[in-house]
Amino acid sequence: MYRKSILCAVVLALALMKGLCMAQPTDWPPGGPKYLYVKPTKKPPHHGVYDKGMKCLDCHKWDGTDAYTSATMAIKKTKTGRAPREVVEKAILETLKGKGDYREIYMLSTSFDNKPLATVIEFVIDPKTFTMYAVSEKQTEKLFHIAANPNVSLAYVKQREDYMYFEGALGVQIVGKAQQLKGTDPGFEEAARVYIPTLPLPKPAPTIPQPPTVDMLIEAIRGGKIITKVVPERMVIMNRKFKDEGYHAVQIWERQ
Repeated sequence: MYRKSILCAVVLALALMKGLCMAQPTDWPPGGPKYLYVKPTKKPPHHGVYDKGMKCLDCHKWDGTDAYTSATMAIKKTKTGRAPREVVEKAILETLKGKGDYREIYMLSTSFDNKPLATVIEFVIDPKTFTMYAVSEKQTEKLFHIAANPNVSLAYVKQREDYMYFEGALGVQIVGKAQQLKGTDPGFEEAARVYIPTLPLPKPAPTIPQPPTVDMLIEAIRGGKIITKVVPERMVIMNRKFKDEGYHAVQIWERQ
């Protein structure tokens, strides 16, 4: 009986391994699908700067595991065109400052059971730490996603009305880990004190002698709201103005 159990377990494991292998594309070359590549040509006029002697495939190549190995990697693989960290940080904060309170509308991407979800949501970024905070109602879809998978991505893009839209493209992509804070969790009040002051508070009126204090609002949300805290691991900013300074239009910030 014992031997039969062992044999069944081995057969099952082999079947699962076979299923996993069959799920992978078998006709792709080592660098990924051929249809995603172009033949090397002369550098187009809009191409970013790069180190002398580099070839297209030094950056424009997928290694089979790292989806981040793409054109954006040029900035990590070259010294030419890379802006100083402080310049990148200043540009990111300038882009995400909103009306001066660092509150902006983002597209939040989450995933559950390999099914993605994009949600429009307001986040406040702490300019000192780059940590981001949002307040949400309980029992919403995105919160269940985050509870199961804390890996999230956010995107911000400045809306334009120009016809030549991408010439003035300005946006930030953010990848990081999310944490959900309940009213009883350590860090809830600290997060709330970053987020709440950015809310539009009611003006004084006969029924409201004075605007509520931050402490009052913290207690008001403590029981029914969840604060989502996102710690960015990587932020990629696209700003065409960088090119005026001799840098790449795309710059990368990574948490040290």
